[in-house]
Amino acid sequence: LEVPLVMTNSDFFPIVVLQMVKLTLLHGMTPMSAIGFVYFGSMLASLGQLREGYRFANLAKKLVQRFGSKEMAGEGIAISS
Repeated sequence: LEVPLVMTNSDFFPIVVLQMVKLTLLHGMTPMSAIGFVYFGSMLASLGQLREGYRFANLAKKLVQRFGSKEMAGEGIAISS
């Protein structure tokens, strides 16, 4: 999702990330929630909020471990690096 979105109009990217986090808060955690949280953490870090960004990246890591989702682990590592 992120590659086509960024390549076409990166202005929508924060909106999509916030929607991912919102859906997680409304409907509960899933393996995909980790991706939303790592992107959100990355956004926070890019705005200078490094500690908060790290916390969301760490939350994403814990979700990957909880669900045992190897697919999400690889993407999460790539995003947060």
